[in-house]
This record gives sequence, structure tokens and C-alpha cells, in this order.
Amino acid sequence: MVPFCIFALTGVINKRDLEQINWSVIWMVAGGFALGYGLNASGLAANAVESIPFGEFSPLLILILGGAICYMLSNFISNSATAALLMPILAVVCGAMGDKLDPIGGTGTVLIGVAIAASSAMILPISTPPNALAFATGHIKQNEMAKVGIIMGVISMVLGFGLVYLMGTLKLI
Repeated sequence: MVPFCIFALTGVINKRDLEQINWSVIWMVAGGFALGYGLNASGLAANAVESIPFGEFSPLLILILGGAICYMLSNFISNSATAALLMPILAVVCGAMGDKLDPIGGTGTVLIGVAIAASSAMILPISTPPNALAFATGHIKQNEMAKVGIIMGVISMVLGFGLVYLMGTLKLI
């Protein structure tokens, strides 16, 4: 909201410009950030980490599971909020696993994989601010965005995770 206020006060935008902004899309994206922050601040995210025995999982499963969870969440809350929620949680989980993640390159491989998963989410307008802005133009329907978003998400995840896994096993990460 601060940029809108500054732009309005300095004359960069006027009343007509403010009326043309699709405020519901802006509030939708802000709601995604609030949801991610709320999960972290309430302690719900930390409780979920403590209740699951991650130390018994294989390193590849941690990478794929972390990425899949991030991808799914990123489609329903903003990808930035999802990454901000999951990165600290996964850093703690990976740290607790010690050297069990060494075969895939360690904690860095998992965190980079999660970042790729967050960036791959493109199914709904709320996924990313660019999606929300594109949807707000009225030229793109949500079902069209979902079709292309699923295809692009799958391609991005397969290529991204394959590359991260390869780089991790070759100790390039």
C-alpha cells in the first residue's frame, strides 16, 4: 500500500489510475502472504515438523517431498510466502538429519529444490504476482491459466529437480 500512497501523493498516478486497479487481485496476493506468515507465527508449521520422523526418510524422498509440498502450497498461497514458510522449516529438518543428506549434496540441494518448486507453481492467479496481474487484465481465464500452469509446472519440476539432483550428487552444490 505504501507505493500506492507515495505515487498518489506525488502525482505519479491519479484518481482515474487508482480506480482502474483491480484491488481484489492485490488483496488476494496479500492474503497469500498473510496465510504463510500466520502458519509460521502461530507455531503450526513448527508442530508439523516435530510430529514427522524425517530422520528415517531417504535423502531423495526428502528432496521430492519438500518440493512437492512447496509446489502444492505455492499454487494456493503466493510462492514467496510458501518459500518464506518452508525454507526455515526445511533448513531445520535438514540440519537435524546431519550427514544423511550427503548422497544428494546436503541441505543446499533440498533448499534449492524447494526454491525451484516454489517458482514452478503457476496454476492459479494467486501463485505469483505476475499471474495475478495477467489474470487481472481480463484477457486470460483461470481455466486457461490452470492448463498451461500444470504443463509448465511439471516440465519445470522434472527438469529443475533432475538438474539439482545431478548437481548435488556430483557435489557441485
